Amino acid sequence: MDWQEQYEKAADAEGASYSEMPLEQVLQLVKQGSYGDYYSIWRDVEDRATLDQAGWLLYEVLHHDIDYLIRCNAAEALLTLLGCTDVMANLDRAVVLTAHTVEERRPHLTALKQELEEKIGTPAE
Repeated sequence: MDWQEQYEKAADAEGASYSEMPLEQVLQLVKQGSYGDYYSIWRDVEDRATLDQAGWLLYEVLHHDIDYLIRCNAAEALLTLLGCTDVMANLDRAVVLTAHTVEERRPHLTALKQELEEKIGTPAE
């Protein structure tokens, strides 16, 4: 088995473990910063959560000083929950929301925050 097959097998196993957990437990892992090793947590959230359940949590991940790919995958999941179904447009927008410096991302994050507020209201405290 080559490295790609090993990676895909491990990612599938990680994804299966998330899908067996209650959604609330998966969301708690995200809240704790336990994102896994293969980015499969984001697909699970995207597939099972509603925008109301995960929108503000995913938005917060975009502000964390963590690996770019983690933020980008969280952004893609959030955009999908917002109803954006064009995969390439989601990826382009996710890159704009997560690449570069915080200052460069700020206007895009502000626009996303306004979009979230319009769809689901302000975050619960």
